Amino acid sequence: MRWPLLFIAAVAGALSPLAGATAKAADIADLARQEARLAVAGWRLTTGSVRWCPVAEPQPGWILGDPRRFDARERAAAQQVYGTQGEAPFVAAVAPGSPADRAGLARGTEIAAIEGQPIPTLGPEPTIRIDAAIVMLAALEPAAPVAVTDTANRTYRLDAAPGCASAFRIEREGVQAAANGKLVRLRLSLAQSITDDAELAAVVAHELAHNILLHPARLADDRSIDRIRATELEADRLSVWLLADAGYDPFAAVRFWQRHKRPLIRAPTHPPTRERIAAITAEIATMTAARAANPAATPLELGGAFLF
Repeated sequence: MRWPLLFIAAVAGALSPLAGATAKAADIADLARQEARLAVAGWRLTTGSVRWCPVAEPQPGWILGDPRRFDARERAAAQQVYGTQGEAPFVAAVAPGSPADRAGLARGTEIAAIEGQPIPTLGPEPTIRIDAAIVMLAALEPAAPVAVTDTANRTYRLDAAPGCASAFRIEREGVQAAANGKLVRLRLSLAQSITDDAELAAVVAHELAHNILLHPARLADDRSIDRIRATELEADRLSVWLLADAGYDPFAAVRFWQRHKRPLIRAPTHPPTRERIAAITAEIATMTAARAANPAATPLELGGAFLF
């Protein structure tokens, strides 16, 4: 399949932050560790719930990196951590058991093309080539295998693995957690503060729920306090289903908010912690009852409780 470069450029530009972050050399090794954790959570959450997600895309089970995310002083340290040598975008993390893992892709594999189409360089932004790859993957048939070519011209055949549509990234500055419709971003400091993998998955599930529910698009014309608060609680509730389907304990979301007494975003648009815990606990009870009656129950079957 061929992707129009203007389309890739437009969407990839929307994914990229407005300014690149400068890494501290001491953070690089832990950045890689947090990317590995995020790769696992993203892979499990997207593929576990694909049967009811309204939009799916291929999920290789990787996090992509780019040497341009590191300045000249850090480049040697980054190459040592990731095992890269060149200037191409590369695999930064792979979820065990994912298509990328089974195909033999590993941290440091430099990626040149997807389905025979070179990953374009559309600008100087540190993540623009990663974002172009995200756009290219999202345009493919979700249930079809994916061919990935590295910079040594080796081709890796990734098994078909549809998942809920979203990509994932760890960033070193910016908001603590965010979703823009196509990408879930976590700040490095937040990921470092969450030592429990299930609680990390709970944060990822909340942001993934925003993407699944198309909240960024739904809020484009109405960012009133009431509207944003409603979407936050809706994402909290849907995260319960995502966590359960991925094999995580949904109560991890409750534990996260019990440990993080202060809101991640201090604004009247975001509900207080006690309200979030109450909504999550109530949704766990709703899901438990629904699946006691029908083990295959999905949030789509709850009479319009979610606005898919």
